[in-house]
Amino acid sequence: MISLVIPTYQESDVIEATLRRAAAALARTGEEYELIVVDDSGPGDPTAARAEALAPEIPVRVVQRARRQGLATAVVEGWKAARGDVWGVMDADLQHPPEVVVRLMEALRRPGVDIAIASRHVKGGASLRWPRRRRAVSWASTHLAACVLPWTLARVRDPMSGMFLMRARVLEGIELNPLGYKILLEVLGCGHWRGLAEVPYGFERRGLGHSKLGWRQSAEYLVHLLQLARATGQLRTWLRYATVGLSGALLDVGIFYLLVGGGTWHPAAAVAVAIELALLSNFAWNQTLTFRRSEDLGPLPPARLLRVLLSYQRACLAGAILNAAVTIGSIARGVTPALAAALGVVAGGVWNLVFNVPRIWQSWACTLPPRAGQPPSRRAEAAPVNTLPGKVRW
Repeated sequence: MISLVIPTYQESDVIEATLRRAAAALARTGEEYELIVVDDSGPGDPTAARAEALAPEIPVRVVQRARRQGLATAVVEGWKAARGDVWGVMDADLQHPPEVVVRLMEALRRPGVDIAIASRHVKGGASLRWPRRRRAVSWASTHLAACVLPWTLARVRDPMSGMFLMRARVLEGIELNPLGYKILLEVLGCGHWRGLAEVPYGFERRGLGHSKLGWRQSAEYLVHLLQLARATGQLRTWLRYATVGLSGALLDVGIFYLLVGGGTWHPAAAVAVAIELALLSNFAWNQTLTFRRSEDLGPLPPARLLRVLLSYQRACLAGAILNAAVTIGSIARGVTPALAAALGVVAGGVWNLVFNVPRIWQSWACTLPPRAGQPPSRRAEAAPVNTLPGKVRW
């Protein structure tokens, strides 16, 4: 049985159309189903009453809350009332086409798939008629999540999706503590799942009503990411990673200064040596300190260690090139060697921090032994439906 939760806040203009389309789509799956509307609109708004009026025609139940408490907590409230063995969620405003639920259920029936996500970022997916600013904000939010939670989200193309189905057992024994509106982050970070599938869809522009997102929701999103980083242990890993990065930056500046300060090395050769030695130092410390777990059985075989090193070097290449370009350019403008190297390190470090953290961390994914029920991570090919392996919990 499918239990689909639809959180609402002042959606009276569209709720009837949403429920009818969702019911028709769920009926096409061939499964029993129920619709659970969790309404935060409060007294005076007819959203809940209009949903309840459809109960004689379609299997819908309404859970009313006294005040607005956030989308994610509304979804959790709905799942607590669910009777099905498949749980899901979608928005009430028809930006999520209800018909996508048919393909989500088809994906969930695949062996090893515990979560099926409606995705804008796989082949065939899109954010239809979105202005550039909205697209930029969406990309930044998605990338930020992947940077803060690399182990959990680096292989998920659309972790910000608000429409998905999952097997109820994913959350068995889990006490969720969501904040804000991105419930999928909580599920991916805390749930027990082996693999997932992403199904393409076109995210529509809102037809009726208005967006409920504001500065408060953005702040809650940032706090939620930090909570998940702490809960999954990735915050501790981040602190070790940052410490190693600082040591490499100091090594880079020191070596460049020693080589160029005496006038015996050309800046181009010196910066190449300094950057490479700093990268090798970072790799060694990350391998032994940052990305090691107590259940590691011992040192990696040389061939496997070499593959990890090459993957790490490829991931850092763009930042290294930017580092070298800024350093040499600064020297050409008369900047002292130490300051020039420092400027290069900052430029390359910012590049890696902003754009490259998930890829750098994933260099070590194949070295981490899986925990119970979690296969090691591996690269997934882009496809209309992408089935990805389970996360590695740190």
